Amino acid sequence: MTALDHGQLRQLVREVVRDALADLGPAALAPPAPPEPAPRAAPPLPHGPIPSGPLAADERSRTDAVRITSDAELAAFARHLLHLFENPKNRADLRAGRLTFRLAGVQRGSGASARRVERGAVTERQIAELAGSGATLVLGPRAVLTPLARERARALGVTIEKERR
Repeated sequence: MTALDHGQLRQLVREVVRDALADLGPAALAPPAPPEPAPRAAPPLPHGPIPSGPLAADERSRTDAVRITSDAELAAFARHLLHLFENPKNRADLRAGRLTFRLAGVQRGSGASARRVERGAVTERQIAELAGSGATLVLGPRAVLTPLARERARALGVTIEKERR
């Protein structure tokens, strides 16, 4: 058996296809009709709580309020998480802490407590202390937040407000 180069092999395949189509008649040589679009089905209704939280100021994170008062609501929330996890973007947002949840109706701290940092770096340790007290962090124009502190704040649900000049 002799080896065929790529061009010869392509030519042989073309001839075989041409012969097979000639046996079927002229209808086989016509281009196929485009498929008809399938009727659009209504999107399925979400199970469990519907996300209601507004986008944060950076428009890259969201916190949804979840009310869980019974086993049925807990099961619905778990199904909702599984549904969110099917979408790659939602999965990445959940893992990175850009999509978080809080319990609806639960008071966080005294409501008006806030810790203000005028200048310097806010560290992960300071965020952990804030999370325990339930306070909001207010960053002045000359204050910065370290990347690890930002990640910890997302994980612990600490609210951060950045003041602009």
